Amino acid sequence: MKFGEVDWNTADSSGGKSDFMRLEEGENTVRVMSNPIQFYNHWCNGPDGSKRKFNSPIDDPAMIRRLEDSGFKRTARWFVKVLDRRDNQFKALEIGPQVFNGIKSLYTNKRWGKLTGYDITITRAPKGTQPLYSVTPNPHEALPGDLKSKLQEFNDKINLDKIIAPSDPADIMEYMKWTSNKTSATVTGSTGKVADQKPKGDDFDFEFEE
Repeated sequence: MKFGEVDWNTADSSGGKSDFMRLEEGENTVRVMSNPIQFYNHWCNGPDGSKRKFNSPIDDPAMIRRLEDSGFKRTARWFVKVLDRRDNQFKALEIGPQVFNGIKSLYTNKRWGKLTGYDITITRAPKGTQPLYSVTPNPHEALPGDLKSKLQEFNDKINLDKIIAPSDPADIMEYMKWTSNKTSATVTGSTGKVADQKPKGDDFDFEFEE
């Protein structure tokens, strides 16, 4: 499993104004401004009937095996930095496999290619519809030059490493009411560090109007 920034081709495809974007029902138009930042979730059902999401504890393979053996399979998720066209603000957007694969199909299509060269519209259908999401490209268009400094400011303040950091195995043990003698997993806590992933290729050499 890889956590952190990955390439579109190698990723696992199985306060005040918010820095995070939520996909609303209907059309959501964005400009993708980063490679996907990959992590994994386990949705767990507690003994009290509650449900809670944990980031996969990659520093503790035994705990991952126990979660998987208990039926809490890991699912891949991604964050991408986007320009939200509703307000022209840069935000972080969490996406699942349907949106990821829709974006990837554009990235790998020679007619579209570089994702920073055009907006995409992510359409969210009504709840219960399958597929729930679809991705459509818009005509190629350079970004206004005055957004260049705003992008830098956003990159300087946003820190996704903390959000995607592996959950502490001790927290999982406590929530599930598991005892340490039932697993060889370390329960003293994970490092919480995310592997240093470097951007791949030149996909994110941005084109701004002068």
